[in-house]
Amino acid sequence: MEPTMPAVSSMFTNLSSGFSSSLVACRRRSQGKTRCALDRFLALFARKIPQLLLVVLASINVPLAVMAEESEQRPAVKSPLATKVLLTDSVKLSSGRYVAVGLYGIIIYSDDQGETWQQAKSPTQVLLTNVFFLNDKLGWVGAHDTVILHTKDGGETWEIQHEDPIPGGDIPKPVLDIHFTSASNGFAIGAYGLMLKTTDGGANWESVDTLALYDRLEALEMEPEPNFNYMIPFGDSILIAGELGTILVFDPDAVDEEQRWQIIESPYEGTFFGVTQLGSGDIYLYGLRGNIYRSRDQGRNWEKIETDVIANIYGCTQLANGKIVFLGSSGTILTMEANDSQTKKHPYPGFDTKITAELVDGSDVLMFGSNGVQPFTIN
Repeated sequence: MEPTMPAVSSMFTNLSSGFSSSLVACRRRSQGKTRCALDRFLALFARKIPQLLLVVLASINVPLAVMAEESEQRPAVKSPLATKVLLTDSVKLSSGRYVAVGLYGIIIYSDDQGETWQQAKSPTQVLLTNVFFLNDKLGWVGAHDTVILHTKDGGETWEIQHEDPIPGGDIPKPVLDIHFTSASNGFAIGAYGLMLKTTDGGANWESVDTLALYDRLEALEMEPEPNFNYMIPFGDSILIAGELGTILVFDPDAVDEEQRWQIIESPYEGTFFGVTQLGSGDIYLYGLRGNIYRSRDQGRNWEKIETDVIANIYGCTQLANGKIVFLGSSGTILTMEANDSQTKKHPYPGFDTKITAELVDGSDVLMFGSNGVQPFTIN
């Protein structure tokens, strides 16, 4: 008998009751420091809403590595509430289709600017954290259990390409972002310094060696295994934003290990949930407690954007009129003109969390977050 989909609020309540007893173990670092699991609470699902980490705290006996064809994942349940559950990421394709992913393995898509939505066939019920499309047909989704899904039909049906619930027998490592540079070459990043690469469109994924980076971060007294939360193309390299002020540039073509990783001096010691580069070339980092920073010289210098809020900032987009919009927890919607250095809080009649927004027309957007998908106008 298939389980029915519980309300999101009920799930959080039930899981919270057993959460404190689950967070008892500390992980000892090689440098002699200890870091309690409670300190990892926000970081393990650092790109998105902190409460969602509760979904992955089960400690069970599982194979150390599971090939996709041997997967024991259960398909997502079809539900009329698919547009109402927490949605963690979204994308608008050049065809005009919108695709969003989230809780319970749910994937939805719309071809009429969000008027109606279809639930895609998803092969898993784990929390989906991110979605990336190379074009109108080829897409990938990252998830907990180090699951990577792939579609060839624009998001209508999906298959499991990769699954590894406890990589290397260590700890669960959710995939927090995916980026492909071609139909063959792609990267996936995630918790505790997780980084995977593929050269065959995701048919096979292998770990990227980060030992040299570990040593360099440790020598700088930085977290040697930070969560990698978000990445964007950066010339021929990749810019990665993450936990505890982590800003890195990864050059996949570098022959020398020392040249492969560039550690960018960070303006902030807290966690960054995302990084966005606008058409102007300006780069925005955003994260914990309302912190937003801008660079206009490719990351060499950073300017703090004043927000007057302490809500976490999860997403950034730009409207057709050039106005920049930041989205966050507790109903936070901030707007700013491109050349300003201070945001304004946009009125919103609610306290739900917003994570991403996709343009519809003019100042109309579709917002995705803890209450699912919602149309909204940002003046």
